[in-house]
Amino acid sequence: MKATILLSFFLFVFSLPAADEKKVKSEKSYAERLKEAYDEKVNAGKEIYDKGVKGAKEKYGVGLDQGKNLTQKSKEWLMKDIENIGDWEYKVVSYGSKDFQALEKDLNELGKERWQCFWVEAAGEEKVFYFKRTKMSYLSKIPTGALLRIIADFQNN
Repeated sequence: MKATILLSFFLFVFSLPAADEKKVKSEKSYAERLKEAYDEKVNAGKEIYDKGVKGAKEKYGVGLDQGKNLTQKSKEWLMKDIENIGDWEYKVVSYGSKDFQALEKDLNELGKERWQCFWVEAAGEEKVFYFKRTKMSYLSKIPTGALLRIIADFQNN
């Protein structure tokens, strides 16, 4: 019986380090696992980025080819819009004996439409308001360098 206990003890003691070695070899440190998880995320992000860039390039290429040939109607619209840059529109409105709140409401509505009152004069019991605003020009919102390239392109065609 002592021999069996002694034999069991030796087998148990010598099997522990072997199990620990297997455990150490199969388990990675926290830093190693963290690095692997980070690398997986980076690679997944690169794949998504590359896929997005590829799709954007394809769409840009299609749009670029379609945009090279402007129709005559588009050119006419652009030329008219260029003429609107810096021009003014005017509006004359006559108000009778309105109460001040109604008049204020009407003037605020005109202000929301970007009308600016620059003169008021009395005409009998009425007041005549003179308004102005710059003409709407979409091209005035484009940076000057880009606008010059558009104009040069018109001259080349």
